[in-house]
Amino acid sequence: MMIKIYTLAIAVFINVQLFAQANDYSVREVKSGLYIPWEMVSAPDGTIWFTQRHGSISRLNPVTGAIKQLIFEQNVSINNGEGGMLGLALHPDFPNTPEVFCSYNYLANGNDYREKLVVYEYNATTDALTYKRLIVDFIDAAVIHNGSRLLINNNMLYMTTGDAADQSLPQNTSSLNGKILRYNLDGTIPSDNPIPGSAVWSYGHRNPQGLTMMGTKLVSSEHGPSNDDEINIIEAGRNYGWPNVEGYCNLPAEITFCNANNVYEPAKSWTPTIAVCGIDFYTHSLFPQWQNKLLLASLKNQAIYVLTFDANQNTIISEVDIPQVSFGRIRDVLAAPNGKIYVSTSNSNSVNNKIDKIYEIYDPTPNNLDTDETPNLKNNWTASPVPANNTITIQNKSNRGIAEIDLVDMSGKLIKQLHSQGKQMQIDITGLAAGFYYLKIKENGSVSQILKIQKL
Repeated sequence: MMIKIYTLAIAVFINVQLFAQANDYSVREVKSGLYIPWEMVSAPDGTIWFTQRHGSISRLNPVTGAIKQLIFEQNVSINNGEGGMLGLALHPDFPNTPEVFCSYNYLANGNDYREKLVVYEYNATTDALTYKRLIVDFIDAAVIHNGSRLLINNNMLYMTTGDAADQSLPQNTSSLNGKILRYNLDGTIPSDNPIPGSAVWSYGHRNPQGLTMMGTKLVSSEHGPSNDDEINIIEAGRNYGWPNVEGYCNLPAEITFCNANNVYEPAKSWTPTIAVCGIDFYTHSLFPQWQNKLLLASLKNQAIYVLTFDANQNTIISEVDIPQVSFGRIRDVLAAPNGKIYVSTSNSNSVNNKIDKIYEIYDPTPNNLDTDETPNLKNNWTASPVPANNTITIQNKSNRGIAEIDLVDMSGKLIKQLHSQGKQMQIDITGLAAGFYYLKIKENGSVSQILKIQKL
């Protein structure tokens, strides 16, 4: 028998439907009637901003499902392929600096398909976005391989670009295609970029469609051809092989090329492909089974995968999908600051067939616990070991004295009441049925902390 334990703040949900207690999460539909929500980002006020490929940037209230279109970019062209309104990022000091970065495809001179990166400005009075400035223009685009994601980290703006169906571009460092680009937030080229005067940060990419930070490491997901989808650790100036290398450096010609061209092998390669897409690194304690792991959206396999890295965060050593998360093709995944996870689909086959949705994965804490943790007491209690066999040890960092501990099930029903005095106590869990439970710790009449446990 094992348990998993973590601390959480109790939340109340509307129209909650619980799944079986074999999982400690539930899923609900937040918004429907969308057209391929490409990239989702969290705003400081708890809302979700997202692009849709036909040209809109919208803001979603994840609690009510209310949506506000902030701009519809008339210049966007889908071109019946992968293009359209794509990457999105908010300024790190948003809304004090109300800038919104976005990349999209358009037709120049009537028929020349291109990609650009622009900055919009948010006006709180009009609750709308307006064009502010251009960062880069005339990146090659095509019906396929326009993969564009944006990410801001340490006040640097990163952008992925696809090879636009031209295999001569990824190895050409004079081209911006098949690259991960890096800019200052004002659009200038950072002085420490690997190629002086160039936005190119890494090269040799085919069609990268996910980008996130994993601690201090930049990580991307990349579509392979009919083989070798990839997860890559991105380093400055490194070559990622395409089109000379597919996946690992494991064929004679690939080994020769890799040795001669500073190629960084992927952390993971999939053959057959799963059509990797949006990624995010999950760090919250709300779902400890996914904590410090990479979440990956799969289009082809219609799943969210949880990827575990080795201790050095160089190689993926295991992957599992999240059960009961199957909504068709999945385009993006967002780990929100409050620990909830949002998933966007990619099932619409035309702008007139808006069937895509955004879903929320949340913790189904029972409403009838009816309590809040006391902020100044929270996090004084810990539990170990995790996992455990038959007993867990509850420890109190402050050693304030007597505490009352209610053990309740997922419905809020009291199973037993315990009393703790001193710095620690042991709790016997051998008699519990498999499932999830809560320990409600009360001190001096106030609830100081809620611990969640799972017995398998």
